[in-house]
Amino acid sequence: MYALFQTFVVLTLCGLALAIPAPTKTTPLDKRTISGVTAADCDGFTFTSAQVAAAASAAATHVSRGTTVGSNSYPHVFNNREGFTFNSGCRAPYYEFPLFRSQVYTGGDPSYNRVVIGSVSGSNAAFCDVITHYGASGNNFLQCDNA
Repeated sequence: MYALFQTFVVLTLCGLALAIPAPTKTTPLDKRTISGVTAADCDGFTFTSAQVAAAASAAATHVSRGTTVGSNSYPHVFNNREGFTFNSGCRAPYYEFPLFRSQVYTGGDPSYNRVVIGSVSGSNAAFCDVITHYGASGNNFLQCDNA
């Protein structure tokens, strides 16, 4: 009877040990660093620094995980054909990601506005700028003002 009890205790402890989750190397969003974020004004359509930071953080998360959202696969590389001068500390490759005031983009219509990040290192990145298709010709962008 004692041997049966001892076996039961050992098996129970083994089961508990197996149920303990293994640590992972993902970075929580509150530990992510997006340097240099500012508010933006796209021809009177304004974004707070918190809205810009939320989109930039989502973009950095997708880049670090190798994932995308939406039919245009955001974030995707932004080639800067327009020749914009970005914030200091922001280096290529650049990535563009849709920017909204009310939510973080998860798919669907990306609308006009984008946050651009660069200098991606692991889960960290630099905020480059906010750009918009609104008022630009064709598929080009215009640079928004820092607000």
